[in-house]
Amino acid sequence: MEVAALSLTGLKMEQAGDYATYLSALFQQCPVELAVLPAHTAFLLWASSGQLEELVEYSEGFKLFMHDVHKWNERFLELHSELARKNDLYLVAGTTIEEVDGYFYQTAYCFNPSGEICGQQRQTHLSREERTLGLSRGDELHLIDLGGWKLGFMVGTDARHPEVGRILALQGATIVAHTGALLHGPESRTQPAGVWAQVQQNQFWAVEAQLKCTIGGRSFGGQAAVIGPCEVTLDSTGYLARTEGEELIAVAKLVEADRQRIKAEYPLLRLLQPKAYEGLIPELYEAESRENH
Repeated sequence: MEVAALSLTGLKMEQAGDYATYLSALFQQCPVELAVLPAHTAFLLWASSGQLEELVEYSEGFKLFMHDVHKWNERFLELHSELARKNDLYLVAGTTIEEVDGYFYQTAYCFNPSGEICGQQRQTHLSREERTLGLSRGDELHLIDLGGWKLGFMVGTDARHPEVGRILALQGATIVAHTGALLHGPESRTQPAGVWAQVQQNQFWAVEAQLKCTIGGRSFGGQAAVIGPCEVTLDSTGYLARTEGEELIAVAKLVEADRQRIKAEYPLLRLLQPKAYEGLIPELYEAESRENH
């Protein structure tokens, strides 16, 4: 499977049409089956369209966006539905804010090649700032089927919580899509402690999209990457591809036979104690109990 992680650096976004045209041209140049956009795509589009005044700082702007999502999300979802359909790919469209019964969630949506929503995932772990902004957390982790590949999601800070990757792996995830946004500077230099570490601990593939731009005076500077177990990469770094400098996209081919070989040679998940996960994944514990009796 050909996959791509994007950073959105340097992308023209003054008009939603410019954004869509630029991304479509990029996907035509680099045909892939799955593309992942970084976190805050909806907020970035909203701000770039003139909704955010120059003097408004990030947190204040984010709150304004949260209360504009009902009319904005329809446009956001239609835009990415068309991108997926036009380019015949699965598209994880970054994140937007979803309001349900007065609760606000940061949510990632995935579109199939027909332009239909085939999956969505709420962020399950919040930073202190996100709680202060009024966000709530999701309490479920979902997998979706991509023609035999099982795709799971990490949204934002979920990548820094190892239980997320472990649960997705135990559910059978083949690939994990991460929509991220790390602050430029010291925080972005700790990026390998997130998704890269989770890949090595759980032996799935990951497509990590990290935002690289400035919104409301706040600069983000992560690195988009395609990651696999170290043993399947030629230089043993765990990276199949990653952006450098102002590069917009990282593209790589996932060879599932390579991952299966490593899992057979060193089956990490078989070394676990299933009872420890009884409360998280009951069906896993029940299956193990039947095998032991």
